Amino acid sequence: MKKYLMYVAKRILAMIPILLIVSFAIFFLLRLSGNSEMAAIIGEKQASDELKARIIQEYGLDDPMLLRYINWLKDALSGDFGKDYTSGQNVNELIITRIPVTLGLVGISFVIGTILAILLGVIASLHRNKPIDTAISLLMLFFSSVPGFLICVVVLIIVAKFMPGYSFIGTYSNISEYFQRIWLPALIMSLGHLALLGRVTRSSMTSQLQSSYIVTANAKGIGSNAVTYKHAFHNAVIPVLTVAGNSLAGAIGGTVLIEQIFSLPGIGGLLISGVQTNNYPVVQVLVMLMLIIYLVVSLLVDLLYVIIDPRVSLV
Repeated sequence: MKKYLMYVAKRILAMIPILLIVSFAIFFLLRLSGNSEMAAIIGEKQASDELKARIIQEYGLDDPMLLRYINWLKDALSGDFGKDYTSGQNVNELIITRIPVTLGLVGISFVIGTILAILLGVIASLHRNKPIDTAISLLMLFFSSVPGFLICVVVLIIVAKFMPGYSFIGTYSNISEYFQRIWLPALIMSLGHLALLGRVTRSSMTSQLQSSYIVTANAKGIGSNAVTYKHAFHNAVIPVLTVAGNSLAGAIGGTVLIEQIFSLPGIGGLLISGVQTNNYPVVQVLVMLMLIIYLVVSLLVDLLYVIIDPRVSLV
């Protein structure tokens, strides 16, 4: 247990400079884009001199850029990520109200995609070069080739024609409404994950089933289920785990398209609107949040390697 804790501590310490460098770069690049923060904050208000002076003082717009970054970093470390330029709402509250939708999309799509991918990949490998293998391979090729937005548009047309009362927008006040509104977008989002992970599962399982130790196990009369699942799948799952972990880590960014098309109130849509309106506090926090999620998931995947295969050492 001690070595695991030491490894986690080292990885967390290694994350700190990465987060600092990225936060520094995002903070400065946004403000060097040439877009006026004053215009983003004022919006449609009457831009009197008194109002401009109050905004400059409140947001420290006249301070040196480095000083503004240091102040922002201090506030962020204390849990204060600033105010939304357009609404004046606290960024923390804004993200908290939207993140359940995004996490639901990612979680449901990941579970559905992973289960179906592993199931179909194993079936295809066990029936290699047979019609069922060809059918599964063509299905995965189709989902990996067709753009996600095209599938979304087709689904919207079908829903509008055959389910006219169905809506993706509205309240998420209870579990029933929550799943009613996000299950279909999550299912669509899972298709890309299914196609990628399914092909990796098939390839890895096929490679293991053709290995010499599997031939030896079959020659010894070990049951086919034991050979397939206890030996072949156990060794084939590591590359599958790698792809699944990377896919999960990058899935938060993948919600942007889905949330925009289905008008879902998640952080992907919030990021797009933040970029469009030069809402820098929102954009920089969301970018950092996505980076933290990616780093944490990568750490968890590395730990799972050791749990699944003790031969893998922690370095």
